Parts: sequence; C-alpha cells; structure tokens
Amino acid sequence: MRPTGRRPLMSRKAAIAGPILLASLILPTAAAGARSQDEPSDARPQASSAGETEVIITGASQQAFPKIAVQFEVKKPDGSYLLDARREDFRVTEEGNEVKVLEFQAPQTRETVPTTVVLVVDHSGSMQNEDRIGGLKRAVASFLEKLPAGSRVAVVGFSSRVETLCPFTTDRAEVRNVVDELEPDGATRFYDAVLEALDMLGEEQGRRAILALTDGEDTASQMGNLAMTIAAAKRVGMPVYTLGLGSEREIASNDLKRLATSTRAQYYRARDADQLKAIYEEIATRLGASYSLVYESDRRLPDGTLRPVSIAHATSKKAAETAVFIPGMVVPAPGWSPLFLAILAVLAVMAVLPSWAARRVASR
Repeated sequence: MRPTGRRPLMSRKAAIAGPILLASLILPTAAAGARSQDEPSDARPQASSAGETEVIITGASQQAFPKIAVQFEVKKPDGSYLLDARREDFRVTEEGNEVKVLEFQAPQTRETVPTTVVLVVDHSGSMQNEDRIGGLKRAVASFLEKLPAGSRVAVVGFSSRVETLCPFTTDRAEVRNVVDELEPDGATRFYDAVLEALDMLGEEQGRRAILALTDGEDTASQMGNLAMTIAAAKRVGMPVYTLGLGSEREIASNDLKRLATSTRAQYYRARDADQLKAIYEEIATRLGASYSLVYESDRRLPDGTLRPVSIAHATSKKAAETAVFIPGMVVPAPGWSPLFLAILAVLAVMAVLPSWAARRVASR
C-alpha cells in the first residue's frame, strides 16, 4: 500500500525536478534512436533502374544478437524477382565494414525454402457484408496453393475476442478448414490480434511474415494500439503486410499504411471481396521470392546504438540500406569521457537532493 503521510512540499518538488533534469540529459540520445526506428520507409518494390539489379530489404532482426538476421528481395531490371542468386553474389556491410555471412537462404536452391506465416483474419460482424467472409475464405485457399512447399502457417482470428485458431502447421487442409469455419460476429480487435501474431513469430527463424486483414477500424483492442504494434514488430524485425477490405470510409487506411511501411512491408487495399484472391496470391509470390541471411556483428557489446546495414548484389550499382537498433546502454565515445563524468556527478547530486531538502524542512 502507498503511504498516507504527505511528503514536505520542498521534498516533492525536488523529487519531481530530479527526473525532469535526468530526462533532459538522457532523452535526446534515446529520441534520436527512436526517430530512426519509427520513421516509415516505403517498402513497396520500385521499378529497377535500367540494366541494374535491385536489392530491397524487407526485415532485419537483432533477436539473436550479436547475430543479425536480414530478409530481402532481389529484382531484375525487368521488375521480375531473381530467385537463384548465390551467397557470393552479395556484399554485406555493417557501419561500412564488410561482414561474413554465416547463413544464407535463396528462394530457389536444390530444395524449396519454406516460409513461416501468420494469417491474421477479421471475422467481426461487418465481414458478413457483401460476402466478405466468403471472399476471405476463397483468397486464403488460393494463397496456400501459392506458398512454397513445406511452409508453416498459423491463423489468428479476431472479432470481440482474439484467438489462435490454428497453431503453426504444414497441413494446408487444416488451415483451410479452420478459416472455412469462421462466422462473422462481434467487434474489431485488430491490434491485439497482430500483437498475438508477433508473439508467435518472435522465436521463429528464417523467412517470416504476418498478413493482417481487416474491413474496419479497430474498435475494441484492450492491449495494443498502432504505436505499440509498430514498436513490437520492429523489435523482432517482422514485416507486417496489411490488407484493408472495403471503402476508405470504413477502414483506417492511413494507419494500415503506416503499420506496413514502418515494418518494411506493404499495404494493400481491396475494394471488394473479389479482389482479395489476387492480392493474397501476389503476397504469396512475394514471400516465395524472399532471401534471408545471418551475419555476426563485429561489435558485440549491446550499446544502445543504431547500426546501418547494407546489402549489394554483384550487378547492382546501389546497395539497399537499413538500420538495426541494438538495445542496451549507450557507451560514450572516448572523447566524451569528461562530459560523461560530469553527467554522472550531476546525477549523483540529484540522487541525494530530495532527502537533503526533506531534512532541511523537517529541522525548521
């Protein structure tokens, strides 16, 4: 229980002033990293430059630090995907220094490379309009046919509740059956459902993605919102492809776009259920064209810094770039040591100031 006795006014003011001053010293550094993480980047594949192969980074994860995992696509000059590039065709750098690739997976090798996907599906009451739920069921069936063999799929459904309807499985018939049994009912807990999917995929390795469909604004989430969902996706380097079904009046299209672009994925809009099938097939093709690699950082200290990473193909003139934030305490550069010590001294004074002020007031 909280104490009922009031602290002296001087002591309370000092206690409040300390954290404010502390925040003024620390937040500029933290905010710089946060801005770099939160700025949306348009992940839509752009037309390749004439005569040049283009690399597009779609995700990066520091979950296994000092190992860093990166997902990316490679487009030919004609806009089609290059599927059989080799490890030695790429140059990977962190902070401008070339790093050794420990693991590498191309879309097409001697064996088909599977993908791990969570389908987040809306079955709220509005999905009964215009047979949207029927369109979703047909689209998922087509999507499953286009996925690489051996891919693992899970389903998270949401309305007024969020449920894992199907855990990860390679049994496509099981996934289809679960989706076919959906009935429209209830409200819309979109962000809670995406957070559940992120939690499921957090420990998975290799090519991973979330496909999240909704036909309306989030009206009932209890645990998450847009900002929290973006932050959670970035922590695990997860692309979240968003699909808005219906008119602009019905869906929060700007929020869905921001969630997708901030996580290096893409937003798709379907005006009606008939368009869903083509969109799901396009996403399946894109996921099947994804590369993944793992390298080990030369700087193994988790120091709270944002580290630029680039990947270039042997035939591309420009490298694809991203930045991976490594959580941890910010370590000052060697030239900052006097300033760092001064900050520590100020913090030490702030730590004892409230109790000193309280004793002064009590002695009067």
